[in-house]
Amino acid sequence: MRTADWACQWCGYPLLSGSYKKLDKTFKELQEERHAAWRSVSPEPEPEFDFEAEPEPEAPSQPQPAPERPVFRHRTAPEPKPPPEPEPEPEPEPEPVLERETEPAPEPEREPGPEPEPTPQLERVPEPRPALELGPVPKPAPEPERAPDPVAARMVEAAPQPSPTSTVKPEDIRDGMTLTVDEIDALFRADKTGVNSRLANKTLLVKGIVSKVFIRDHIDVRYILLTGSTPKIPWSVRCVFGPKELPQMSRLSEGETVTMRGQYDGYSKNIILKDCVLA
Repeated sequence: MRTADWACQWCGYPLLSGSYKKLDKTFKELQEERHAAWRSVSPEPEPEFDFEAEPEPEAPSQPQPAPERPVFRHRTAPEPKPPPEPEPEPEPEPEPVLERETEPAPEPEREPGPEPEPTPQLERVPEPRPALELGPVPKPAPEPERAPDPVAARMVEAAPQPSPTSTVKPEDIRDGMTLTVDEIDALFRADKTGVNSRLANKTLLVKGIVSKVFIRDHIDVRYILLTGSTPKIPWSVRCVFGPKELPQMSRLSEGETVTMRGQYDGYSKNIILKDCVLA
């Protein structure tokens, strides 16, 4: 609580906030009231002691044994072991006394006299070697035939082979003409636009090798692909069949050479013949 002069009621510290409860007295008035209250309290009398009376002897208390003190024992460090005595070095063996080589006695000097004549040496004639008889020369064994390398064979097959040229010209094309797949491929590679206009609405007999048989009757797709002498040529022929020719088409197998009759129906990735039948 704060006083009327904005101070703490106990210590007089200024309290400038209005959140404290207010007293109607000042801090100085509160101090005077406290001092007046302290003066009005009478001090308690001090107890009187009779110094002449002898104190009563206290009963002798039994002596209590003194607590035992812990005995601390000093740990002595282990005595260091003496270092091992070094082994005595072996005495060096006495060096062998080399015996002095005795010098050879000098050869006696020869008295001068006539020198002996040298003995003549005979020349050694080489003995003739016997002639060797030569037998028939053995023929070398024939080398075993090596099996053909499948990788090399595939590389030869995959190598681009020159496509055969066609002797048929675009102006020679007529209705009902028989052409091979190689001839049609050569014509389209020479003049695709001109040959397309010449073949429009014409019926052709095309001879080639079956490379693929595709039958999907539930989606109404039935055709075969014809290729020429080269397995992969730029222009192969697609022969489209109707549902009535399905028995004939199902008897065909890949690698078989056939002749198809159909009507030219343009080109996309392949040259297309529609309404095809076996010729």
